[in-house]
Amino acid sequence: MKKTAQTSAKSLLVNGWEALKKQQIKHAISLSQQLNQQYPNHSEGWYYTAQVAMIINNKAAAEQGLKNACKLAPTNISLKMILANFCLSNSDFKKAKTLALELDGLLLKAAEHNQLALLFSKLNLVDQAISHYQHAISLDSENHEHYYSLATVLRFAGDLALAEQHLDKAVTLQPLDIDAHVLKVDLRKQTFENNNIDNLSELLAKDLAIKDRVQVYFALAKSYEDLADYQQSFVYLEQGNKLRRKHINYQVQTDKNIMSDIRQIFSPLWWRNHKGHGLSAIKASSTITPIFVLGMPRTGSTLTDRLLSANDNVFSAGELSDFEQQLTAQVNQYRSPRDHSKKSFISAASQVDFRQLGQDYLSSVTAHFGEAVVGDKTTYFIDKLPFNYLYVGLIKAALPQAKIVHVIRNPMDTCYAVYKTLFQQAYPFSYQQQELAAYFISYQKLMQHWAQLADLDIHQLSYEELVGDPKETGKKLYQFCGLEWHDRYIDVTSQQGMVNTASASQVRQEIHQGSLKKWQHYRQQLAPLKAQLEKAGIVCD
Repeated sequence: MKKTAQTSAKSLLVNGWEALKKQQIKHAISLSQQLNQQYPNHSEGWYYTAQVAMIINNKAAAEQGLKNACKLAPTNISLKMILANFCLSNSDFKKAKTLALELDGLLLKAAEHNQLALLFSKLNLVDQAISHYQHAISLDSENHEHYYSLATVLRFAGDLALAEQHLDKAVTLQPLDIDAHVLKVDLRKQTFENNNIDNLSELLAKDLAIKDRVQVYFALAKSYEDLADYQQSFVYLEQGNKLRRKHINYQVQTDKNIMSDIRQIFSPLWWRNHKGHGLSAIKASSTITPIFVLGMPRTGSTLTDRLLSANDNVFSAGELSDFEQQLTAQVNQYRSPRDHSKKSFISAASQVDFRQLGQDYLSSVTAHFGEAVVGDKTTYFIDKLPFNYLYVGLIKAALPQAKIVHVIRNPMDTCYAVYKTLFQQAYPFSYQQQELAAYFISYQKLMQHWAQLADLDIHQLSYEELVGDPKETGKKLYQFCGLEWHDRYIDVTSQQGMVNTASASQVRQEIHQGSLKKWQHYRQQLAPLKAQLEKAGIVCD
């Protein structure tokens, strides 16, 4: 009987996976129900049910299915890893951390150490992440992926020299490890004596995937800029941007419409009716003050973050998606599930319970970082997601005590810095000059709108002023946030901790003015961008 039962369960599973493959969702649900009813002690059946639940966005059923599968197969490391990552993806950081720590002391294979290290990295547990990558290397020393993965964490942690050593090992083991070649270029300024140009040029002659070819173009552009060969740098930059843009499905008009709708819906009248609504509830539940550092990317937000977090009372939480996630959860209660338009989202967002939104946001952040946010010393934390500029009015309605720091930079320096950066997923407007200019113009209009709302209180911090006079600019920033300033804070190189942004390598340097007016090396090449900005009334020089 046992053999027949298992065969029957296996047959149901085969049919179930086939139904999912063909997107026959109703049939897949029916098969999962049969599996769980007839074979409640079958771990693979519960895992299948969890996958079905994820597809139909039933998070509770998905989590329960994974828990049941783990309980029935207590030695299955992969299942526990999947459950931990599921909890993390749904912002249940406490459960994810508990599960990760349960796996921490187990006897694991090299690949499992690698997976667990990645999980610890996502949980900002740097020491554990490094340790498990090292274990993976000790068990599988010929696998280039382990060395690359360890190097990425070391880079974020600030150990750039050791990171480069591991990248050298990765490319020695696998000369076609494009990610490792490219990351080597990002770690430091390239010099005539020590650069990776020959290796990168040789890679272009090979049959590379589009993604890899784009990365090599951008790495060569940076390399030649480091060597002050600006003409050759821009040749590669243009090739990289054109190829990247060709394979992105994006319409800048969509973003322009979104920002226009935000300005219209979150009007001065809306602000008068909603400002301060979150105050009493938030004061009762927390003494923590969020500092939102926002604006266009590549404007100095990471440097600003490092300057603020030099104070022991301030915790750097990085680029968080928590506010948008909590806002989305509330919006979904206010609009029809069939209406997925951007405008309906924006309209519904103006009607949410802002007190609850503020509480949910703080709860989400504290659940993620625990004692780091709610410890004895910490009274502030920094959320430096640039895109939060879309939500400035909503943030102040939900969190009246929040500090808003808008980091600005010369428009052309900003746009060039964005244009020369290959982002992993975000900022699809950045790969074409006309789209980049159009986006920047809409962004400026939106920030001007927020600034005109009475008593919203935005501190505008200039990157040029910050690197030109860090002491005076730092004092003003600290005064705005209600913090005590000390001149030693300008030594940002003395700080430890993870930096998970495109500036992870650069931010380890002393505050300098080397990035000012870089766009002027490319006046001719960037002329279309400049003309479009100036036509909109934006001063570029």
